[in-house]
Formats: sequence, structure tokens, C-alpha cells
Amino acid sequence: MPTGTCLSMVHTYEADQSGMLVVYAHLNVPNSAGANDLRAVATDIARLVKGTAVGERISTLGVTNRGVLTPSKYPEYLVDESFQEHSWNGTPSREAEMASWSIAFWPS
Repeated sequence: MPTGTCLSMVHTYEADQSGMLVVYAHLNVPNSAGANDLRAVATDIARLVKGTAVGERISTLGVTNRGVLTPSKYPEYLVDESFQEHSWNGTPSREAEMASWSIAFWPS
């Protein structure tokens, strides 16, 4: 993870699909000015998780800068709502993986 970044919490809940999970990794990224700044670390997290047993059960993966240590400076986060459809193994390229994230907003 980038210098100064810390994983503050992982939030999981059951997805609508039987046996699948929605997972949010809540980070504390002090130098992040918006969700686009999370693309590299989100991609690293997706790659790490994809090959695990729990990775086989994730339908949606979100990465936020909404940690418990400090409140987020912005209301958006990154999400892959089709986690199982993406390989997260460097193909076709890291740049394509980073571009595949969608930006979502916390409800007000």
C-alpha cells in the first residue's frame, strides 16, 4: 500500500446471490483527494483477494477512504460490482484493471 495508508476496517455482508458476499475495504489514505486516487491500491487489493477462498465468494468489492481513524474528505468510493467477471491477474493490463473500477457515492 502507499506510504501512510492503513487498512482500518473490512465490512462484509451477504449479497443477493446465495452464498456470495459484498466486501468493502475501508482505508485511511491521508494523501487521497478523491476516489480516483484509490485506483492503484484498490487494484492491488482486488488482485490479492481474487485468488483466495473468500475471493471466490465476493460478488462486489468496494474500496473507500472512509476509515475509522479519520472521516473521509470526499463522498465517493470505488466499486467493482462484477468482481467474479474480472480476472484481477494483470490481464489485459494493470491500466485496464484500474480503469474497470466504477465511482459510487455514499448516500446523503
